[in-house]
Amino acid sequence: RPLARPPRAAMSSTRTLRRGLCASSWSKSESWSFLPILNITKGLPAVHVLPPSASLFRAVVDMVKLRSGSLIVKQGDEMAGIITERDVLEKLPFELGASRRLKVSEVMTPRSSLVTAPPSFTLDQCVQAMQAGTFRHLPIMQGEQVKAVISMRDIAQHVAAALVKMPSSGASLTVAALMEAKGSGAIELAASQSVGEAVELMRAKKTGSVLVNSGDTYGIITERDFLTKVAVYDEFDPHNIPVTEIMTAPPLVKSVAPTGRIADCLALMVAGGFRHLPVAEKGKTVGVISMRDILNYFLAAAKN
Repeated sequence: RPLARPPRAAMSSTRTLRRGLCASSWSKSESWSFLPILNITKGLPAVHVLPPSASLFRAVVDMVKLRSGSLIVKQGDEMAGIITERDVLEKLPFELGASRRLKVSEVMTPRSSLVTAPPSFTLDQCVQAMQAGTFRHLPIMQGEQVKAVISMRDIAQHVAAALVKMPSSGASLTVAALMEAKGSGAIELAASQSVGEAVELMRAKKTGSVLVNSGDTYGIITERDFLTKVAVYDEFDPHNIPVTEIMTAPPLVKSVAPTGRIADCLALMVAGGFRHLPVAEKGKTVGVISMRDILNYFLAAAKN
């Protein structure tokens, strides 16, 4: 969902960020926001495809094996749609064996409903398209050919690298300012609850993660955990799996203080390969920030 205008206290730092990320800090040819997206995402993996007649189970296995959050669905030479890990989270029934019975065509986002972008789109335009559509994977098409699939993670990697080159850019933008803009508060469930209940909560709240409260400590479960640790096996009803069995638990779970810099948070997410970061203050969690939150906040800062 679109983020609110950054608080007045952060306005001076957002102006600094805009100057840092645009042509006044770099030459126009190096500016992160003005280059065509394919020019600044070199080395992307090949576009992974499967037919609409494939089982949802095969799609899940392929996404896990390929370490990909999406697959392009093609019927012959024509693009039929896209299937993502969010589709699996939201649409996979809990019944045992459901993924083996369902076809990809029953779960995918069809071509008629799919948002795509031309190769001339800039990074800014890609983030705006993802923000408007609340999705994380954007096919880049030239005519009817899929040239690449840009993910929120791909964009985050580039922005994080850009911020390393410009350490003063956004130096005073903190997690607290981001939390104020997006709204604080954490979505939680108890450690005694099941994976099925966690998935139901993520579906209801339209979120990709839920904190797991176990009293003195906390963990986190994400849609990726569900994909790689439950859906890929399709052997148990998620309601019969304790959430503690698949969550990321201390000391592996990372967190950040409200005083932390959001540029550092983005770098931590990119390096660690995760998209959600709990915010903790005095030993208690006060919220969760995501890659999407950070990139949307940067976009809002640039606009302002």
